[in-house]
Amino acid sequence: MNHVAKKSRLRALVFRTCLTSALTLACLIELGCSNVIRSGLMNSNTIFLDPNTNRTIYTQLRNVSENQQVTLNEVNTKLSAKGYQLVQDPEQANYWIQAKVIYCHKAADSVMPEGVAKSGPGAGISSGGTAMVSAGSMGDGPAMGMAGMPDMNAMMRQAMAMSGGRAGFGGMSGFSGMHEAPKEDGVTYLCVTDVQITDRKVGKALGQPAGSQTAAAQKVQKMRMVGHVRQKSLDIPEATPIVQEKISTGIAGLF
Repeated sequence: MNHVAKKSRLRALVFRTCLTSALTLACLIELGCSNVIRSGLMNSNTIFLDPNTNRTIYTQLRNVSENQQVTLNEVNTKLSAKGYQLVQDPEQANYWIQAKVIYCHKAADSVMPEGVAKSGPGAGISSGGTAMVSAGSMGDGPAMGMAGMPDMNAMMRQAMAMSGGRAGFGGMSGFSGMHEAPKEDGVTYLCVTDVQITDRKVGKALGQPAGSQTAAAQKVQKMRMVGHVRQKSLDIPEATPIVQEKISTGIAGLF
């Protein structure tokens, strides 16, 4: 191979290398290529707070999940930015916010965040991220059908979800709702937080005379929040700040 041919081949190699690097950089910067497919927050219900002139808040934020890197400290920052005064003495606060991260884990393939949220605050969570059904919870909720009788389809769907979507019962494929949905690429990481908001009616509620409220009139509301991230491959350090931000924003957004 002569000198000119060698130089031509070298230039072609350099061009391909530069082109590959440029395309990679464009993907990372301009197109935002990421391991994250999507993220979001699912709530079990809605909380409404009565308008009040007293904007003092006491927060009690806890984490008993296996992922201790998830903190809700941003809740305080976001509330302060909204003009609320954070106090150390709960007796001096009109609002109490009690939030506890109770579960952070990779969800089973068939588990959907909205299903976990629908279980409501206080419900147990299985290792697959599925809401557990106990004997005491069979008196109401989605597992009950007409006239208080158990909804067998709903119970079977929950059983399948807790087993990772495997159809372990022969001859049951004909039941409605038993067909498995096409498997989606990626894996879901979710964090479950139970939230309790207490409106102590300390200040003057708008539209009511001052001093008309009593301690017995305090209003307590609860909800379950499920922050979730769908990733191409499980990366907990990457998912942690995302679910943390989703949940913190959701709690502060109630005010």
